[in-house]
Amino acid sequence: MIIIDTSVLIDALHRKQAALRKIKELEETGETLCTTQINVLELYKGVYSPTKSEAGLEKVKKLLDAFVILSIDEDVYDMFGELSAELKRRGEAIGDFDELIASIALINGAVIVSGDSHFRRVPGLKAISLCTRTA
Repeated sequence: MIIIDTSVLIDALHRKQAALRKIKELEETGETLCTTQINVLELYKGVYSPTKSEAGLEKVKKLLDAFVILSIDEDVYDMFGELSAELKRRGEAIGDFDELIASIALINGAVIVSGDSHFRRVPGLKAISLCTRTA
């Protein structure tokens, strides 16, 4: 199972070739391609910032049709609390939303594909960086 993070989804929406190639490559492996409810929220936030874009909303909905959307449940709540506390203790917090995305990935045994390298700070999480963005 592979989770496509918001940074890659945004790049795909903007037709950036690296993101499109990576998604196509992952599709060809036969792995289930997913994203999370948090990533969906981040995409919708972008559609409404600074003002709502109907065309942008349609592009987001069409893109999301290609992915399984993973939800938050009791196991994720527990993982999030534990992970957030651990990263804070180590001085390596990555932000609530990304810690929640990481928690969903860990609970589901998924790999995250992201343009953000900070997911590599999460113990036990396999993260593939698509580009050189930093957090």
